[in-house]
Amino acid sequence: MRRRDFVNAYFATALFSVLSVRTARAAGSTNAVTAWLCEMVTLKDLLKAGYISATDWQTRIEQLNTRTPLSDIVDWLDIDQMASRFSYATRLAEFDDPPLPSAIIGTSGMQGWFFRAFGMRRDGGLQPHIHNGMVSAHLVVSGSFRARTHDRLEDLDDAVVLRPVRDAVLRPGDILTMSDARENQHWLRALEDRSMTLDLGIYDVPGTIRRLPAWLNSTILIDPTGRAERDGTIVAPVLTFAQAASKFA
Repeated sequence: MRRRDFVNAYFATALFSVLSVRTARAAGSTNAVTAWLCEMVTLKDLLKAGYISATDWQTRIEQLNTRTPLSDIVDWLDIDQMASRFSYATRLAEFDDPPLPSAIIGTSGMQGWFFRAFGMRRDGGLQPHIHNGMVSAHLVVSGSFRARTHDRLEDLDDAVVLRPVRDAVLRPGDILTMSDARENQHWLRALEDRSMTLDLGIYDVPGTIRRLPAWLNSTILIDPTGRAERDGTIVAPVLTFAQAASKFA
């Protein structure tokens, strides 16, 4: 058997086995949301164990969210109740962590990853940033966003070299993912009041060793709005939180 066939067969077997156990443990429920949560956590475990790559994870998490009915996810989140806890006092994103059943998340709990809803008013957003050794997925569950992403090509002393990838409007059901290898820089701006994403983030993913050190949540804030070079790349300087908030929030 070719190595690729073996890996795919192993992945399918491991995913089925772990998913079956978790689904059975989740209070006997077999609804779409339970299956979605179980597979989401299983993909996280397979990534952390090195059985799939970061880009494989991106592809599979995108497929998972595409085939799971958004209406079921929205009902489970109870968006009206969640939004009532957001004050939208600034253009910075506010967040809330939906509780996950212990039968699904396993004995390790939430160590090394997060599952979080972000809420923004019109013109609020997630400031442009990059991550070190991390993957994330952003599922739009309410409102709409302008999403701008870049591939991270090179780290300089106090800046990064970026290549534009995406400048698009995301609406409910659309998903944006990132890793060290693909669309590492991401920037979301809300186009409507009560725009919300449901995010999954996983830390300490094996991959590219980056020159620039990250701060809280493996994050580095940057300014990707500079003039493009002749080859289309952009040199984006690193910002402090105060600088980023002043310019973007």
